Amino acid sequence: MKEMKVHLLVGNLPLYTELFEHPPKGIKYLGKPTKGVKEYYSKINWLKRKFLLYFNKVCKLPRMMYVFTNADLIHSNRGICILNRKPWVIDMDHASAFVGFNHETWKNLRYRGVVKRFLLSKYCKKIMAWSTAAKHSLLNSFPKNERLKEKIEVLYPATLYYKIRKSKNEVLTLLFVGSLFKEKGGQEVLESFKILRKRYDLRLLIKADVPTNLKRKYNFKEIEYFSYKHEILSRIELLKKFFAKADIFVYPTYFDIFGLCLLDALATGLPIVATNVFAVPEIVEDGKGGFLINSPIKWHDETYLWNPTPFSIKRRKIVVNQLVNKLSMLIENSFLRKKMSRYNKKLVVKGKFSIKERNKKLKKIYEESVKI
Repeated sequence: MKEMKVHLLVGNLPLYTELFEHPPKGIKYLGKPTKGVKEYYSKINWLKRKFLLYFNKVCKLPRMMYVFTNADLIHSNRGICILNRKPWVIDMDHASAFVGFNHETWKNLRYRGVVKRFLLSKYCKKIMAWSTAAKHSLLNSFPKNERLKEKIEVLYPATLYYKIRKSKNEVLTLLFVGSLFKEKGGQEVLESFKILRKRYDLRLLIKADVPTNLKRKYNFKEIEYFSYKHEILSRIELLKKFFAKADIFVYPTYFDIFGLCLLDALATGLPIVATNVFAVPEIVEDGKGGFLINSPIKWHDETYLWNPTPFSIKRRKIVVNQLVNKLSMLIENSFLRKKMSRYNKKLVVKGKFSIKERNKKLKKIYEESVKI
């Protein structure tokens, strides 16, 4: 069978680096994921792409991309391929991704109209939603559009499983990792730990940029703080230094679209306590791989589109109380922790977040896209 060439027009997220290094059988990727993609373009085509980006910004158009390639197919997550006269497929984790995650801009029907026009073009073969929630966000943006509905397929991101030796902790260790401390529920983690440390012998690792005043307020010897932005780690370093040293992953996020760190928790076999925000319930199966908290604070409504619930002391207390309750259940039950650990690890080794499962579905999408 002839090898299919697919040009990856993607960012440098670990999941795309792993995709490039572990492609579906019979697929050859062009365009290695990177922050700076200048090296993959001739000077003229690089300038053409830069002009398109500038034009988008000035004219306030949706994210649009161009790539010069001899590939059979383009796989993009960086924008709509408007100038490429060859088949392309596109990733999306939310409908607003087409306008750079500017949710207010996405409310503008003009922008939506431009996006819809190109998504319905004969060159766009498939829209690969990262989650069912992402799929709903797009369908609810364009209700009753059967042509668009036929193009959307849920394809979960996959993550590589590393056999990493887990630490045998003398003291049960909780872990919180978040790029945005407040939005990911970091303060609620600290407040719940303040209560739990009086009941149990615990330790808490926080990989986040915690405000100085909160570090002073929660200045407990059982908490270790690590900066997120000032200590950038590779995925394997993050797994070894933090996830492998923890027993439970705590992630009461309010503003996540997917939560890639949850995949790292699955891969290291950590039971998870998280909020039921957007796609999180598709990653953390309540009662099987952890516990979900019914969050009174969310950034979206029932249509999965932008409509944030305001922060309030009352709502945050509700989250803290649920965190204490669910974490206590895991802390007191080692059998349950081990059972959830095995379940989560299986999802990455051979389940819906495995490289094997992703590649099987992705290859089928590629082949159908070239034939259409």
